[in-house]
Amino acid sequence: MSKFGKAVSALAIAVALSASTAVSLQAQEREDRTLLSWDELHAIINEASGDRALHTVLEGAPFPRMRPREEYESNFRENLTVARLAREYGLSDVTIESFPTPRGSWRPIKGELWLQGDRPRKLYDINDVIISVAPNSESGEVVAEVIDVGVGGRPEDYEGLDLRGKVVLGTANPSTLQRLAVLERGALGVISANVLRIENPDFIMESSIAKPPAGQSAGFAWVVSATVGRELSTKIGRGETVTIRSVIEAEDLPGEIETVHAVIRGDGSTDQAIIYSAHLHEGYIKQGANDNSSGSATILEMARTYAALIEQGKLPRPRRDVHFLWVPEISGTMAWLDAHPEIEGKVIADMNFDMEGIGLTAGGAQWVLYRTPDTFPTYLNDVGQSVGEWLAAVNTERVRFRDNGYQFTLPVLSHNGSRDPFYFATSKHYGSSDHSIYLNRGIPALIFATWPDPWYHSSADTPDKLDPTMMRRAVVAGVSAMSVLASADDEGAARVMAESLARGVERLGFNQRKGLGYLADAKTGAELLEAYREAANAVTHQQAIEKAVITSTNVLFNNPTAAAPRLREFTNLIDQRAKVLQDEVTAFYRLRASQLGVRAVAYTPTAADREAANLVASRVPGGQMFGRRGRNDVLFASIPEADRAAVIAGYEKLPQHMAAELTTLLSQGKTVLEIRDFLAGQFDPLPTQDLLDYLKAAEKIGGVKLTPRR
Repeated sequence: MSKFGKAVSALAIAVALSASTAVSLQAQEREDRTLLSWDELHAIINEASGDRALHTVLEGAPFPRMRPREEYESNFRENLTVARLAREYGLSDVTIESFPTPRGSWRPIKGELWLQGDRPRKLYDINDVIISVAPNSESGEVVAEVIDVGVGGRPEDYEGLDLRGKVVLGTANPSTLQRLAVLERGALGVISANVLRIENPDFIMESSIAKPPAGQSAGFAWVVSATVGRELSTKIGRGETVTIRSVIEAEDLPGEIETVHAVIRGDGSTDQAIIYSAHLHEGYIKQGANDNSSGSATILEMARTYAALIEQGKLPRPRRDVHFLWVPEISGTMAWLDAHPEIEGKVIADMNFDMEGIGLTAGGAQWVLYRTPDTFPTYLNDVGQSVGEWLAAVNTERVRFRDNGYQFTLPVLSHNGSRDPFYFATSKHYGSSDHSIYLNRGIPALIFATWPDPWYHSSADTPDKLDPTMMRRAVVAGVSAMSVLASADDEGAARVMAESLARGVERLGFNQRKGLGYLADAKTGAELLEAYREAANAVTHQQAIEKAVITSTNVLFNNPTAAAPRLREFTNLIDQRAKVLQDEVTAFYRLRASQLGVRAVAYTPTAADREAANLVASRVPGGQMFGRRGRNDVLFASIPEADRAAVIAGYEKLPQHMAAELTTLLSQGKTVLEIRDFLAGQFDPLPTQDLLDYLKAAEKIGGVKLTPRR
């Protein structure tokens, strides 16, 4: 074959491959869809930068450092960085606001922990590891013997020990050791070798101790690694006298809550608003790279990307104002919303980003969307899940699309980042971040986070763990959802409603599958009857949730009132679908009954059910209620010793993963049986008697009130 012929042949092959690839890509685009067009998605991907987000982290919190006094008296470095960049990116109304708080700021100046002996050895210096001294430790120099109390989390760990003038070593957290050893037994200070993950024995966990009651000394607390704790414990176990020297210099400063706020303005067609939030501080001592400099830098890059694409005409100008809020966690959100009721009243959604940056493969992590609880059903979950699942699909190699090459369909990578697949997951509600404040105020709110994080709340939460590829993907997902929420009109609202309707079918099916599993697992007639009750309840529960989700989309329509009757057409259809599912549950119940040789009878309420149906449970304002297992010596101190064991046994019958939802349900005027049905439908079967026992125990410690129904 001639050279020309070979060239023509090669060209023909290339054209054929190109045509094949085009067909493959078209097929993938039809399958890989979300709430925006592909042109809009390509524009977002091309503009978003994970490297810029990482650079913001390095400008604001390059390493955990000792803050100079000037930051406490003016503005914190991270806040100045965010505000400066927000102005450079063209955001409006960029402000740093400060709110006073009675909780003072503790600033360390010097801190050293020495192991004494013939050759003294410095164990820790806060210039190396700032979180090695627990905040609120008192200033002073102490030389004292160390007493090993093992865990040190229970009063019995201290039996027979004279701790006056001594320092206690334990593996409980510093605040527990302080309470039991210093405040109650006269020790001078504590050394905590508390660890979150045993596979990381050389990390130090971030923590603090309490301000003491009037007239008492707080003492001091050092937090050491498991390796150092084991070394000290081993020496003591061999009969050696271990003496430490603690040198701490610190000062107490007035408390301050400092926030940064910026806006991208809507077109004025509605007064509604959305908020994108991240906590820039978690106390001013801890300066975590992933938790949460990464989230703060990520929403700033989302703001830059969105503003740039609006200016370029590649995304529609928003109808709604988009607010960006950087805060001290929890306290900053409350303070800012309290100061701006004129904005809070217009907010229809919050998207909260907390820990967005670690490499997923390196951390063994996923990017997780934590849904709102079932006590707060909303379309917002489906917006977040839609964009997250789309991004995961196009950033995972799928062999059925190999005509496009063994690669991601639409790679979202950073020059200096990983080539990880995008591992995305959705999970049930988790409340420990700023989104919980919005939910408590009636505003739908989601949280996105990388989890697990092996370096969470530790001395190893440093920028070297961050992956700009992960941060770029978070930006792409966040801006995609932002454009949907900020720009939705009637057409966009209908698209979101359709997404929720279809995903609701999946959730109804999931709850039915869960219930059918209960029936399949039953081994006796009694178990089968209880399983039938739970299976029917699971479908009924989800039916109510999905109807509320559809109703929640009305806020996105141009005229929510006019949209309401049209949405009722779809909620009525959900009732019809749920009836079919219930008929299938009943049919399967009859099949299982015949297999077990028992009659398929209707469920009859038990004595516990009847009691629960006639008691309304409510929360006592300010009353004690929740505490972690094994830390209940304070919670139950008021209970007579003869009754304490029984009360604790009842208290521990509530599964921990149901506790947050129970708190909300206690404010809704429900009976105990209604609460039981809700929790069992959302999570898993919960015996009525167990919930009664728990609530009666909580009533004895002053957290709950049980009132006969009128």
